[in-house]
Amino acid sequence: MEEGWRQIRAGLALIDWSKLASWDNQTLSLVAAKENDGFESAAGRVHRKYGRLICWIAFGIGGEYLVRGAFMLKGHDPVRPKKIDVFQPPEEGGEIVDWVQRVNAKDPSVLESAAESSMRIGSDLPWKKILTPGSDLDLVSASVKLLAGKIRNRDAHHYAENVRAFHFHVVESLFVPAFNIILKAVDQGELRSRLVGTEFTQPGAP
Repeated sequence: MEEGWRQIRAGLALIDWSKLASWDNQTLSLVAAKENDGFESAAGRVHRKYGRLICWIAFGIGGEYLVRGAFMLKGHDPVRPKKIDVFQPPEEGGEIVDWVQRVNAKDPSVLESAAESSMRIGSDLPWKKILTPGSDLDLVSASVKLLAGKIRNRDAHHYAENVRAFHFHVVESLFVPAFNIILKAVDQGELRSRLVGTEFTQPGAP
């Protein structure tokens, strides 16, 4: 339960920071931004050239955290862990040249097994575990597939110039409504107690 709420708090903080939506304490919901009434200038303050990209990346990651948190609160973690080999970082003050050689030789002394978290939110998630079948579930499922497959995946692996403005309209029509449906599925009293009046909702909060 605690981990689920941590995911939701982090997700909402990133979504709110992205400037694509803002958190409303009164309604316990997200409010979509207007493209020419705040977002463009806010993204420009993040970075003159890449502000929109950075904001969209934060928005997509926040959405992924939010989805995972909601599933975890219902007792179902959608992450599919798998064992992978990862490299240990060099020790502080250690010999970097030696470490580089061992990594490139895949020396067992610098290898360790770890569980990789792979949610793949663009795939068919078991939405019936958190939502009642119907139009709301359908909207959430389709919206998350679009966000993960078309936008989140693109921004994570490739910089495409001048494409985000074409997708801005779905923030209000799809993504924010989908996120709010997910938020309505969790305990509202608990949601209020964990968010309202905390550092997340205070002006100037990170």
